[in-house]
Amino acid sequence: MADLVQTHSNTISILARGFLEARKYINPQQVTRFLDEHLRARIGTRLIAEQHIALHFSSQPHLDLSESEAKDISNSTYIGVIDTALRPAEIIRSCESVVSEICELKYGVRPSLTINGEPETTIAHIPVHLEYIMTELLKNAFRATIERGMEREPIEVTIAPAPEETSPELKGISNYDQGSVDRASGGNKPEVAASANIQPLEKRTPGVTIRIRDRGGGISPENYAKLWDYGFTTFNEDEISDMSGNGNMDALNAISGIGGDGSSLAGLGYGLPLGRAYAEYFGGGIAVQSLWGWGTDVYLSLRGVGKIEL
Repeated sequence: MADLVQTHSNTISILARGFLEARKYINPQQVTRFLDEHLRARIGTRLIAEQHIALHFSSQPHLDLSESEAKDISNSTYIGVIDTALRPAEIIRSCESVVSEICELKYGVRPSLTINGEPETTIAHIPVHLEYIMTELLKNAFRATIERGMEREPIEVTIAPAPEETSPELKGISNYDQGSVDRASGGNKPEVAASANIQPLEKRTPGVTIRIRDRGGGISPENYAKLWDYGFTTFNEDEISDMSGNGNMDALNAISGIGGDGSSLAGLGYGLPLGRAYAEYFGGGIAVQSLWGWGTDVYLSLRGVGKIEL
């Protein structure tokens, strides 16, 4: 299984560059439909595999560990790749550091970032998912802020825990929602696929909403309509070529420590739609509110993957 995960570690960047080369033959709607289905299925498949591998190795006897190291493992909040006490504020600060260094190298300045709301909030979630999403959102906010000359204005991040819901009226998640139906072949009808639903939890798990507010001038109306299209980017062709070795990696690849030049997605227009796919996988989402000429508010809602009863 580890070999299988390794073999398919770089498919996102290959897909991105393949569709970039095939733009003149495939319309954006077809690309978005295919990638929505494929990437959601990929998230689930890789997550199950990575979780199984992590749990397998954590269950092995640690004969060579010292007493202090064994104690650290026993006190860990992780279950496989899931952190049951994940603090979004810590992830945001880590992503801020990475994005700030990129900005300083490219533009010579680094905007500041302030965190308010309830930074002590914790949820059960997958750290690398949140790292990927926050890195993409902060890159957009930092770039817009710098290019508008507003780097003296701090980017404001507000963390707000979502209220717990005891009796939600939730529908099951169909195979179509999870991307596990081959729509292209037309072999499976929606009503058949929807019969095998994944039922929601009896209680909504604790969640959090994160708002990223910048003074970067907002998103122009013509770009706003294309925001969620795979492959849509405000970078030009020369910038895409220049950034081919300096981007980020697919979130699930980070679990295995797989990065390098071949995993770059920077400038290819996959940041926002792929980030939304990660957020929506556990019932969250991303919403964008732009005030053209002023700035942008991005709302990232995350729903915890479970709840540990203490």
